[in-house]
Amino acid sequence: MKLFGSPLVWLLRVRHRCGYGVHSPFAFRFITEVLYERACFYRYAELDRALKPWQRMRLRKGLHLLLRLANWRQPERMVVRGCSRLEPLYLQAGCRRAALYANYPEGAVDLIWLGCPDDEALRHLHSGTLLLLDRLDRHKAWFYGLPSVVSFDLGDLGIAFFDGQYYKQNYIVNF
Repeated sequence: MKLFGSPLVWLLRVRHRCGYGVHSPFAFRFITEVLYERACFYRYAELDRALKPWQRMRLRKGLHLLLRLANWRQPERMVVRGCSRLEPLYLQAGCRRAALYANYPEGAVDLIWLGCPDDEALRHLHSGTLLLLDRLDRHKAWFYGLPSVVSFDLGDLGIAFFDGQYYKQNYIVNF
Protein backbone atom coordinates (compact mmCIF):
# COMPACT_ATOMS: atom_id res chain seq x y z
CA MET A 1 0.00 0.00 0.00
CA LYS A 2 1.22 3.43 -0.79
CA LEU A 3 2.29 5.59 2.07
CA PHE A 4 0.93 8.86 0.70
CA GLY A 5 -1.72 9.37 -1.96
CA SER A 6 -1.58 12.10 -4.51
CA PRO A 7 -3.98 14.97 -3.73
CA LEU A 8 -4.48 15.57 -7.46
CA VAL A 9 -5.60 11.97 -8.04
CA TRP A 10 -7.97 12.26 -5.08
CA LEU A 11 -9.50 15.44 -6.54
CA LEU A 12 -9.93 13.85 -9.97
CA ARG A 13 -11.78 10.90 -8.41
CA VAL A 14 -13.91 12.92 -5.95
CA ARG A 15 -17.11 12.35 -7.94
CA HIS A 16 -16.75 8.62 -7.20
CA ARG A 17 -16.97 9.10 -3.43
CA CYS A 18 -19.35 7.41 -0.98
CA GLY A 19 -21.21 5.39 -3.60
CA TYR A 20 -22.57 8.28 -5.68
CA GLY A 21 -23.85 6.96 -9.01
CA VAL A 22 -23.83 3.29 -7.94
CA HIS A 23 -27.17 1.63 -8.65
CA SER A 24 -26.40 -1.96 -7.67
CA PRO A 25 -27.70 -2.66 -4.14
CA PHE A 26 -24.80 -5.04 -3.45
CA ALA A 27 -22.15 -2.56 -4.62
CA PHE A 28 -23.74 0.37 -2.79
CA ARG A 29 -23.97 -1.60 0.47
CA PHE A 30 -20.36 -2.74 0.07
CA ILE A 31 -19.15 0.83 -0.51
CA THR A 32 -21.13 2.39 2.33
CA GLU A 33 -20.95 -0.41 4.93
CA VAL A 34 -17.43 -1.77 4.35
CA LEU A 35 -15.26 0.72 2.47
CA TYR A 36 -16.53 3.86 4.22
CA GLU A 37 -17.29 2.31 7.61
CA ARG A 38 -16.07 4.76 10.26
CA ALA A 39 -16.85 2.81 13.41
CA CYS A 40 -13.91 1.83 15.58
CA PHE A 41 -13.31 -1.90 15.30
CA TYR A 42 -12.26 -4.00 18.26
CA ARG A 43 -8.61 -4.53 17.24
CA TYR A 44 -7.61 -1.21 15.65
CA ALA A 45 -5.83 0.26 18.68
CA GLU A 46 -3.96 -2.94 19.50
CA LEU A 47 -2.72 -3.50 15.93
CA ASP A 48 -1.89 0.16 15.32
CA ARG A 49 0.69 0.09 18.11
CA ALA A 50 2.96 -1.91 15.77
CA LEU A 51 2.92 0.92 13.20
CA LYS A 52 5.68 3.46 13.13
CA PRO A 53 4.57 7.11 13.43
CA TRP A 54 5.32 7.84 9.76
CA GLN A 55 3.17 4.85 8.70
CA ARG A 56 0.09 6.00 10.55
CA MET A 57 -1.05 8.60 8.02
CA ARG A 58 -1.87 6.66 4.86
CA LEU A 59 -0.92 3.05 5.50
CA ARG A 60 -3.25 2.71 8.48
CA LYS A 61 -6.31 3.50 6.36
CA GLY A 62 -5.61 0.60 4.00
CA LEU A 63 -4.77 -1.80 6.81
CA HIS A 64 -8.02 -0.98 8.58
CA LEU A 65 -9.81 -1.74 5.32
CA LEU A 66 -8.20 -5.19 5.25
CA LEU A 67 -9.48 -5.91 8.76
CA ARG A 68 -12.99 -4.77 7.78
CA LEU A 69 -12.95 -6.87 4.59
CA ALA A 70 -11.91 -10.03 6.45
CA ASN A 71 -14.50 -9.33 9.15
CA TRP A 72 -17.25 -8.73 6.58
CA ARG A 73 -16.42 -11.71 4.35
CA GLN A 74 -15.46 -14.22 7.11
CA PRO A 75 -13.29 -16.40 4.82
CA GLU A 76 -12.23 -19.90 5.81
CA ARG A 77 -9.03 -19.96 3.73
CA MET A 78 -6.87 -16.91 2.97
CA VAL A 79 -3.74 -16.69 0.84
CA VAL A 80 -1.35 -13.77 1.34
CA ARG A 81 1.38 -13.35 -1.29
CA GLY A 82 4.00 -10.62 -1.74
CA CYS A 83 3.29 -8.39 1.22
CA SER A 84 4.88 -6.90 4.29
CA ARG A 85 4.41 -8.36 7.75
CA LEU A 86 1.47 -6.06 8.52
CA GLU A 87 -1.18 -7.23 6.02
CA PRO A 88 -1.45 -10.79 7.39
CA LEU A 89 -1.83 -9.44 10.94
CA TYR A 90 -4.79 -7.25 10.00
CA LEU A 91 -6.42 -9.95 7.84
CA GLN A 92 -6.06 -12.54 10.59
CA ALA A 93 -7.47 -10.08 13.15
CA GLY A 94 -10.56 -9.64 10.98
CA CYS A 95 -11.31 -13.36 10.91
CA ARG A 96 -9.61 -15.45 13.58
CA ARG A 97 -11.04 -18.76 12.40
CA ALA A 98 -9.54 -18.40 8.92
CA ALA A 99 -6.53 -20.48 7.92
CA LEU A 100 -3.78 -18.22 6.54
CA TYR A 101 -1.48 -19.60 3.82
CA ALA A 102 1.65 -18.19 2.18
CA ASN A 103 1.28 -20.57 -0.81
CA TYR A 104 -1.84 -21.82 -2.51
CA PRO A 105 -3.39 -24.86 -0.81
CA GLU A 106 -5.26 -27.57 -2.67
CA GLY A 107 -8.74 -26.51 -3.68
CA ALA A 108 -10.50 -23.18 -3.63
CA VAL A 109 -9.52 -20.15 -1.58
CA ASP A 110 -11.96 -17.60 -0.15
CA LEU A 111 -9.71 -14.52 0.04
CA ILE A 112 -6.48 -13.82 -1.88
CA TRP A 113 -4.18 -10.86 -1.13
CA LEU A 114 -1.60 -10.19 -3.86
CA GLY A 115 1.27 -7.72 -3.72
CA CYS A 116 1.73 -8.11 -7.49
CA PRO A 117 -0.11 -10.01 -10.25
CA ASP A 118 0.03 -13.78 -9.98
CA ASP A 119 -1.55 -15.95 -12.69
CA GLU A 120 -1.47 -18.95 -10.36
CA ALA A 121 -4.20 -17.26 -8.32
CA LEU A 122 -6.64 -17.72 -11.20
CA ARG A 123 -6.56 -21.51 -10.74
CA HIS A 124 -7.76 -21.20 -7.14
CA LEU A 125 -10.80 -19.01 -7.73
CA HIS A 126 -14.35 -20.15 -7.20
CA SER A 127 -17.71 -18.50 -6.85
CA GLY A 128 -17.39 -16.38 -3.73
CA THR A 129 -13.65 -15.67 -3.87
CA LEU A 130 -12.49 -12.16 -3.02
CA LEU A 131 -9.21 -11.06 -4.63
CA LEU A 132 -7.28 -8.01 -3.40
CA LEU A 133 -4.47 -6.56 -5.53
CA ASP A 134 -2.08 -4.03 -4.03
CA ARG A 135 -0.50 -1.27 -6.11
CA LEU A 136 -3.28 -1.33 -8.65
CA ASP A 137 -1.92 1.76 -10.39
CA ARG A 138 0.98 -0.41 -11.70
CA HIS A 139 -1.10 -3.46 -12.67
CA LYS A 140 -4.39 -2.15 -14.08
CA ALA A 141 -4.18 -4.17 -17.30
CA TRP A 142 -3.87 -7.45 -15.42
CA PHE A 143 -6.61 -6.51 -12.94
CA TYR A 144 -9.14 -5.47 -15.58
CA GLY A 145 -8.41 -8.66 -17.53
CA LEU A 146 -9.56 -10.85 -14.63
CA PRO A 147 -12.70 -12.91 -15.12
CA SER A 148 -14.24 -11.20 -12.10
CA VAL A 149 -17.84 -10.18 -12.01
CA VAL A 150 -17.72 -7.11 -9.80
CA SER A 151 -14.53 -5.12 -9.26
CA PHE A 152 -13.68 -1.96 -7.34
CA ASP A 153 -10.78 0.33 -8.24
CA LEU A 154 -9.73 2.20 -5.09
CA GLY A 155 -6.75 3.88 -6.71
CA ASP A 156 -3.95 1.88 -5.13
CA LEU A 157 -5.98 -1.22 -4.22
CA GLY A 158 -8.13 -3.40 -6.45
CA ILE A 159 -10.94 -5.56 -5.07
CA ALA A 160 -12.50 -8.23 -7.30
CA PHE A 161 -15.50 -10.43 -6.46
CA PHE A 162 -16.00 -13.70 -8.29
CA ASP A 163 -19.71 -14.36 -7.86
CA GLY A 164 -21.93 -15.36 -10.77
CA GLN A 165 -25.14 -13.91 -9.35
CA TYR A 166 -24.11 -10.32 -10.19
CA TYR A 167 -23.69 -8.58 -13.53
CA LYS A 168 -20.16 -7.68 -14.62
CA GLN A 169 -19.33 -4.17 -13.47
CA ASN A 170 -16.19 -2.16 -12.69
CA TYR A 171 -16.58 0.59 -10.11
CA ILE A 172 -14.17 3.44 -9.43
CA VAL A 173 -14.26 4.47 -5.78
CA ASN A 174 -12.41 7.45 -4.32
CA PHE A 175 -11.00 5.85 -1.20
